[in-house]
Amino acid sequence: MTAASAIARKDWREFVRDRRLLVMAALMVLLSLAAVMTAYARVAAYEADRVATERRDRVTWESQGERNPHSVAHFATWALRPLTPLAVLEPGVTPYAGAAIWMEAHNQNGARARAIDDAAIAFDLGTFSVAWVLQTIVPLLIFVIAAGLVARERERGTLALLLIGGADARGLLPRKLGGLARIALLLAAPVLAAGIAAALLAGAVDPLRLALWTLAYILFFGIVATAAVAVSALARTVSGAMLILIGLWCVAVLLAPRAGVAIAQATAPTPAPDAFWSALRTDLAKAPDPFEDKAFEAAVLQRYGVGKVEDLPVSFAGLQLDESEKHGAVVFDRHFGRLAAIHAEQRAAMRWASLLSPVPALENVSTALAGTDGPHQLAFQNQAEAHRRAMIGALNRDMVEHGAGEDFDYKAGSALWRATDEFRFHMPNVGATLRTIWLDLAILGAWALATALLLRLASHRLARSIV
Repeated sequence: MTAASAIARKDWREFVRDRRLLVMAALMVLLSLAAVMTAYARVAAYEADRVATERRDRVTWESQGERNPHSVAHFATWALRPLTPLAVLEPGVTPYAGAAIWMEAHNQNGARARAIDDAAIAFDLGTFSVAWVLQTIVPLLIFVIAAGLVARERERGTLALLLIGGADARGLLPRKLGGLARIALLLAAPVLAAGIAAALLAGAVDPLRLALWTLAYILFFGIVATAAVAVSALARTVSGAMLILIGLWCVAVLLAPRAGVAIAQATAPTPAPDAFWSALRTDLAKAPDPFEDKAFEAAVLQRYGVGKVEDLPVSFAGLQLDESEKHGAVVFDRHFGRLAAIHAEQRAAMRWASLLSPVPALENVSTALAGTDGPHQLAFQNQAEAHRRAMIGALNRDMVEHGAGEDFDYKAGSALWRATDEFRFHMPNVGATLRTIWLDLAILGAWALATALLLRLASHRLARSIV
């Protein structure tokens, strides 16, 4: 056994005998159980309510009897966002983003029913979850444990004796890192194991997403542990190392993510809801109205080769409704597209906070792989809008084809309602998800390289100290 290996084993034995480690491990078990139980209950209750609501909504939709298709288009139906099993691990934006969209004629509605609105207490540091524990508590514990790994040896004088006795100075810190990795695994394993088990119980988990999610956190812990060992080696005292590491934790975990939000809002401010909807309604009012547009009427008469509306072989009101939907779609695409572009700019601006910490990049990767980030929420809203347009278009076409001479007096049977497809959200595939976070993965890789270089620098400095 080399001297470096011996001291790594000694570190492990000391930590095992240290009651503080046992207290930390017990704390992590309790936190993991609390986070998992809270998240599992939240996701399970939400999914049960969603499925039950969709069933009731469908029964109501199919039981309308004979009605005019346009009346049914205004009666409308709901699109409800499903939660993936990985939402047990990482809630992401789901508590703050709407979960239900009312799909009605003439309107592209925003998502409603934000879980945060029903929360009794707002948790300013983030949603309590497995991801929160892994991003916030585990790094703090690693820093506390690692502060004395090398600095304590220096204070005791055992470090100089070890190096003079022939220990490889350049191999010492990697050995220290290996010992710290064992301890970090002891702390993080309960959280990861409990979270993964709960996700598997919550539903069919995409194994690739789960594997990538887990690997991202392992990489993050590697970055944290490597930085901690390097700081402990560079600091002269345990208290100095502790002070630096706690300061780094405050900057990396508490300040950097909030700095990213501030940068995003300053770079691309989100329009106020009242201003957004007011501008949208103003543009809708400017759009041509097929019910008042004589040019549209003349074009329809020419298309069908008749001289007056009463001679049309189709429902003129149905054509007007369909044309109105097309005009509205142009306005909706312009305004909602502009809003999506602002959110994309904010997401890009927030990455500047990654200069201070790997946590913002990790958050992006974590939420994306869990299917709970902004792009997945946007995918839900876009799919709901596409379904709304297809549904309203089908109802308008039925009125056009079968309502000649009757228009709004025409009534379709329940067979039409049953033939209308139900809304089903299709999760973006892993490839599409990775394309949205490739830069965040590169940032994590850059942080891993930077901390490895810092550890190497600390090793060289340690080797020079005995020359």
